[in-house]
Amino acid sequence: MTRRTAIFDLGGVVLSWDPVRAFKAEVDVDEARQLMRDVDFANWNRRNDEGRRFAEGEAEVARNWPQYAETITAYRRYFDRALTGPVPGTSAVLAELARGGVRLLGLTNWSDETFPMAQRRFGILKRLEAIVVSGREGIIKPDPRLYNLLLDRFGVDASTAIFVDDNPANCVAATELGLTAIQFTDADTLRARLVELGLLGARPPISQPLYHTTQRIVWDEARRAGSYPWSSHGTSYEAEGFVHLAYREQVEAVIERYFGRFEPEELIVLELDPGRARPVVEEGTTYSFPHLFAPLSQEMVVRELDVHELFNASA
Repeated sequence: MTRRTAIFDLGGVVLSWDPVRAFKAEVDVDEARQLMRDVDFANWNRRNDEGRRFAEGEAEVARNWPQYAETITAYRRYFDRALTGPVPGTSAVLAELARGGVRLLGLTNWSDETFPMAQRRFGILKRLEAIVVSGREGIIKPDPRLYNLLLDRFGVDASTAIFVDDNPANCVAATELGLTAIQFTDADTLRARLVELGLLGARPPISQPLYHTTQRIVWDEARRAGSYPWSSHGTSYEAEGFVHLAYREQVEAVIERYFGRFEPEELIVLELDPGRARPVVEEGTTYSFPHLFAPLSQEMVVRELDVHELFNASA
């Protein structure tokens, strides 16, 4: 049986992107948007994605719009701020596809000068076997040559592959090459379409409580800040690509392995509602663990337990 392949666009599908946030490091929102209108930012950036060096593009702006000569460089200098995080829900879809044996590849319009920033920052990209980047190839979607390059390089049969992109023109080009294209709008709609195509089944329900262990001081700070950026002790959600969870019978081993140097009073165990967290269960080397492919939010937490309370309750 031929192995199915799923090819994912990145910006707007896997990772969220807002260029205004980069410019906001130096100018206000109105000024940023005025610059983007005046220089036709979409076309200017598209040429960078096609392989043009940023220095060349910035020099073009300096010649034609000298008032923006310095400001245009903020996009490159503060590009990391333009990456606002994973698109909600897509990471879980990627994990489910991988668990089902679907081959995962990326095909993105992106400058090869800025793409390494995304690779270093976002662990979810490691779920993709390989990523073809337009800026490295000097070809940009919807040019069919870029699609064919991926198909040939990785031995993909277009008739057995699906292609996910938020740009309608890119989806049309994929369809013309024999790929099954899905125009991305949101992760739930994407998942429903993948079920229709037979790449995913119904998500197995989890009825038992889920747990996440962290330092009490870290959780207190997260509550004050309104967000919890961690996956596990010392590793961020963005870097890992998911948040480590555990079933009740796994909590003690997790504490021994990752929090052994802490006193029980320094730790807190969060009990999560599985209906709100909607984890994906993944196989480990010895056990299966539930993973949360989204930031852990306070709304998911139904109880905050100290270690003694948890273990005494189950004694």
